[in-house]
Amino acid sequence: MDRRQSEHRFVSKAMRSAIREGILLNFTTIIEIAHYFRDLPEPEFSSRMGKLRNLQTLVLKELDSATTNKALELLSRYANVGIGGRDAIILATMQLNGVKRILTHDKDFRRVKGIRVIDRIPTQL
Repeated sequence: MDRRQSEHRFVSKAMRSAIREGILLNFTTIIEIAHYFRDLPEPEFSSRMGKLRNLQTLVLKELDSATTNKALELLSRYANVGIGGRDAIILATMQLNGVKRILTHDKDFRRVKGIRVIDRIPTQL
């Protein structure tokens, strides 16, 4: 979503494919995405975030009690492999919604059993 990033050329095709297929996000991840756009002029920031939030294939989940409880469980289980609080929320959202794949460059997710990490960014970037 951001051509300013060096990774853009590697992930744009995979992201377009994911958008066509459908994307599951939680509100915590929306804020995490917004964090990367925070230095854009307000109109551009609003436009990009609006486009993301209005994707017809986007399923957006609340951070509710069930997700929080699952995230706490996963945080405890996977903290030793680098999974932090926000990542635990992502994993909980995935598990509670039957999602087994994640498009990410975050290597810590590779250490989580039961999910398939799709990473299109070369390690030597």
